[in-house]
Amino acid sequence: MPSEILMIASPAAQKYPASRFETKFLSPNEFFDEEKLVKRHDDIVWKIFRTHGKFMKKVKSASWFAVAVNEKGDYVSSAFIIDGHEVWIIENVMTDPEQQSKGAGSAVMAQIMREAKKRNVQWVILHCDPAKNDGQLPKFYSKFGFRVYPELARPAPAGVEG
Repeated sequence: MPSEILMIASPAAQKYPASRFETKFLSPNEFFDEEKLVKRHDDIVWKIFRTHGKFMKKVKSASWFAVAVNEKGDYVSSAFIIDGHEVWIIENVMTDPEQQSKGAGSAVMAQIMREAKKRNVQWVILHCDPAKNDGQLPKFYSKFGFRVYPELARPAPAGVEG
């Protein structure tokens, strides 16, 4: 099994449903102005990945930041977007583990795809580990029009079983 697969979607090809979570589409500067969101994001990064700096560097280099919040305005899910004008790359989709399977990740993905469609983005690309989340990530992303391109998959390193 490959260690990462590439998935590609055309935003114009689908409709994206509304969500119970408000989803903000922010520039990195706008995100950093939202101190409460930044703090909770950093807490979740630590909880999931046991790191801080690596992800903050990515946020600063991203073009956009999509973040879903609950009714209290608290962080629940997010992703970074790198804007290549006609092509967007989605990085680091993550959801607070306590909020998984409640629609927060779907809210972020739907908002990204609606924004891409509105801005006439032709293709949106993401990569994921097909083994994570019990192998459910490709199925999850397919709800937003993403298809797997196995010929572009990164093979697992030698000696590593998938």
